[in-house]
Amino acid sequence: MKPEKIYMDTTALIALANRKDKNHKKARNFLNSKLNDGVLFVIGRPVFAEFLNGTSKRVGKAKAIELYEAYTKSKFVIIEKETEEDWKRAWDIFLKYDDQDGMDLVDCLSFAIMERLNLKKAFTFDNDFETYGFVKLP
Repeated sequence: MKPEKIYMDTTALIALANRKDKNHKKARNFLNSKLNDGVLFVIGRPVFAEFLNGTSKRVGKAKAIELYEAYTKSKFVIIEKETEEDWKRAWDIFLKYDDQDGMDLVDCLSFAIMERLNLKKAFTFDNDFETYGFVKLP
């Protein structure tokens, strides 16, 4: 039986990395629970870049490098590259949801990647995933 796959968004990555984040404990508990269940987490490369850029600017390049190494070597994480079709689909979504100011292009790329991979659940604290129709966890 194939392991369950859940998409991981930038907000979850930030919550996991930052002990001062209001969602840190909830994120840690959720991650540990799902890892015990054998779940794999999919991180879109645009999300990963967004997270590492933010870490580099706010915490330092050394921390960004450390996190890059940890996530890319993890047996529980898949870094998923975006395709040209994902970009086209993301732009269509971006235009369709022009009334949702918080729904940025990285979100739309995540939605396109999730659709391509047939993923229905996202580990996120961003309500845009629910707005688009995905299940937001935890």
